[in-house]
Amino acid sequence: MPSRSADAAASVLPPGVWPSPVTAADKVAYAGVAVRDGGDTVWWAQTTPGSTGRMSVFRHDRGGSVREVLPRRLDARTRVHEYGGQGWTVVGQTLVTSDFADQRLYRVDGGTALPLTPDTGLADRYAQPTELPGTGWVVCVAERHRATVRHALVAVALDGSGAVVDLWTGSDFVAAPAISPDGRSIAFLTWEHPLMPWDGTLLRTAALTFDQGRPAIHDVTVVLGGPEESVLAPSWMDDRTVCAATDRTGWWNLVAVPAAHPSADGEPAPMWPVAQECGVPLWQLGFRSHVPVSGGRTAVVSGGRLVVLDPDGTAAAFECPFTGWLPWLDAEGDVVAGVAAADDRAPAIVKVDTVTGAWTVLAEPPQPDPVWTPRPHRRTVPTPTGEVPVHFYPPTSPLYRLPEGAAPPAIMWAHGGPTASFPQHHQPEVAYFTSRGLAFVAVDYTGSSGRGRRHRTALRGQWGVADVTDCIAVARDLLERGRVSRIAIRGISAGGLTALLALARPGSPFAGGVSYAGVADLSHFARHTHEFESRYLDGLIGPLPEAQATYDDRSPLSHIDAVTRPVLLLHGERDPVVPLEQAQALAQALTAGQVPHALLVFADEGHVFGKSETIAAALEAELGFYGQLFGFDPPGVARLPLTGVAGDP
Repeated sequence: MPSRSADAAASVLPPGVWPSPVTAADKVAYAGVAVRDGGDTVWWAQTTPGSTGRMSVFRHDRGGSVREVLPRRLDARTRVHEYGGQGWTVVGQTLVTSDFADQRLYRVDGGTALPLTPDTGLADRYAQPTELPGTGWVVCVAERHRATVRHALVAVALDGSGAVVDLWTGSDFVAAPAISPDGRSIAFLTWEHPLMPWDGTLLRTAALTFDQGRPAIHDVTVVLGGPEESVLAPSWMDDRTVCAATDRTGWWNLVAVPAAHPSADGEPAPMWPVAQECGVPLWQLGFRSHVPVSGGRTAVVSGGRLVVLDPDGTAAAFECPFTGWLPWLDAEGDVVAGVAAADDRAPAIVKVDTVTGAWTVLAEPPQPDPVWTPRPHRRTVPTPTGEVPVHFYPPTSPLYRLPEGAAPPAIMWAHGGPTASFPQHHQPEVAYFTSRGLAFVAVDYTGSSGRGRRHRTALRGQWGVADVTDCIAVARDLLERGRVSRIAIRGISAGGLTALLALARPGSPFAGGVSYAGVADLSHFARHTHEFESRYLDGLIGPLPEAQATYDDRSPLSHIDAVTRPVLLLHGERDPVVPLEQAQALAQALTAGQVPHALLVFADEGHVFGKSETIAAALEAELGFYGQLFGFDPPGVARLPLTGVAGDP
């Protein structure tokens, strides 16, 4: 395979028609890591490539062997908050896991799976099981779907009796249970509507006791947090001190918190004051960006790197090729394990010895060929809201190049959330497009995470305005500087709303847009979305009914008559977050306005596509759509019929 130094000998072809071997169908997702036996064994959950999105659990043993420990009939995904997260843990040599099909908890010993919770027909769901050492119980987050949806902290017996004991039911949401080393205390997070966990949470601690063999908690105390302070991921440093990330300084930084009511001598102690994030928004339960290690030290992910903090506050970053550690850490003794990646490396399971600095890749998916992998050019671009980070990926191929002096057409990606950010590591869908001659642009618009609380909260009341303005400003910057010839915009969920509104702006620079499960009608979303986000719009738009006029004005459906450029809509049939009716209403409005468009509905898919064949079909449809926008016929891709186009059905 030619190297990058062979660019001059590459054949000249127009963009979009470059033959490429790059696919994105087998992208692997992870949901938790567990270190046991002093670091000799590491467990993790990941999707299995080529499957229907099933999550399995694997184990790496001291001898280097990797084996799947979850029976094939089980799927270790949890439906709590619909976005899921870690639905499993390890107790001794036993796996305790949720199953996606029925959402019951199971105890897995070898090939035997014993149900631990009653079958309620998906009405009861469990996440973040956490061992109560030596007791035969685990603590979990429970989500109960009855006339209303409620959340609780519960204990589940491991003996198969079906015993489930409520520990805490006093808040709208609960997360992140953590047990002290002596087993006598528990820490956990709570928050209330309309707050999201990145807005404001409370860190609570409590005494943990047993009454006639059943666990209970007493003396529940709030030790950190509030409506304008987001606390994340508590872990115990010792029997009396909790480590947590708090954004009270403007950045999610680590503090040591006395596990009792704060007093004059019991204020949280900063562990590493730094102007960068040591945490990420709690979109999935089980996210952990810091863990305790031996000697009173703490391992933390910050700025994409793994850093170890000594008790005196000294910080040392590990030298390794991984520049994008994901928030799935665990540790025991000197050993830390997690999910790590880089611009040219797909996420893998990596183990680190925090004493020697040695690191080992325990398991990884097929890695990208570097000659087909684009390297991002990162910069900040001034916009009317301030400035935003931009990740620009140029067309990349060892075999083909653009005509001399030609600028490529580009695709802009508006991430979801909107309280999220573009992942700063290898994304196979990016290489899918760049290897075919297109440029790819990702914008961390106003409200994106990763730049501190001030930037994250700047979208309050401005969703559908500031994010759209930022994307348009970046597009115009790229066009005016000649970096791209034309540009389309794509987005998922919240990013779909951004993309659709950007198409409707007067003088929009976008040639067309793609919406994956995009929000089209904000009032409908507020009434019909899942419990976790059911009050999210109170902060992003305003409370109802007072802000009804704003909801109407910010809904893409209200501005569909201003959209004249082609639109591709892709949606899962069983989306519980943004119901399919939103895409169907958009398609009807685009038909009435005679706007060229297509709506592709994928059966048995939810909010985020999981099946390999769905991911492949969606990207192929996108590529064919961009071909019609930019005037090329991608090889091997059928022309996508668009309604409203002469000659097409």
